[in-house]
Amino acid sequence: MESVGDLLRREREAQEKTLEDVAKATKVSSVIVQAIEEDRFSVLPAPVYVKGHLRTYARFLGLDEDEIVQKYMRFTQQNEPDELDEWDTVEIELQEQRKEQGRRWLWIAAAIVAVVLVTVFVVKWAARPRMPEQTAEEAPLVTQPVSEAAWVDTMIEVHGLELMVVAKERVYVAVSVDGERVSDLTLDAGERRRWEGVEEFSLFVGTGDALELYLNGEYLGVAGSGRGPVENLVVTEAGMSR
Repeated sequence: MESVGDLLRREREAQEKTLEDVAKATKVSSVIVQAIEEDRFSVLPAPVYVKGHLRTYARFLGLDEDEIVQKYMRFTQQNEPDELDEWDTVEIELQEQRKEQGRRWLWIAAAIVAVVLVTVFVVKWAARPRMPEQTAEEAPLVTQPVSEAAWVDTMIEVHGLELMVVAKERVYVAVSVDGERVSDLTLDAGERRRWEGVEEFSLFVGTGDALELYLNGEYLGVAGSGRGPVENLVVTEAGMSR
């Protein structure tokens, strides 16, 4: 059976396109494109990122993206079960981390709701009508049932963002997460880093086209189109903006 790499290479050659043509149009490193065509998936990032590259490559060649991804899944299950299991374990660990982060936010939400309810109750209690004092000659006081306090519906949205960068060559990177500076480092070619945040990531990249960005497993592109530095690169749930 023809592998996914053979299929992509055959279609590229039929369209008389080079690896450099693919890399330039898709913003995917020619090294990664060549590894895909040679079915060397063990040198690439986790399967979730490989799928993103495959969809980008298939879209460039005019092929069915879902069919290419399915072919890749069948190929890896037949040829690289151990490697796939290892990456599945990593993805499961990441999912557990996100769940744990979500649970923390739910506890915070529950605490906020409790505070709101207590505040509403105290305010209503303080503002309740006062009964006038009665003398011995007046009729006995008849108490009225206290109305139930209104419930306050509060919706808490939990957001989780994961940013991953892959260095195409040696490059300096500074990263802030939700307004707080967290990293200041130099990455070598092929090196990857991950950060988790709630709202946004802000980056300074020494060489724009030397760094690939992924958000929640989706390929965003390279940090910049040239060799110069990129300042105030912002990544949010909506995507990447310079």
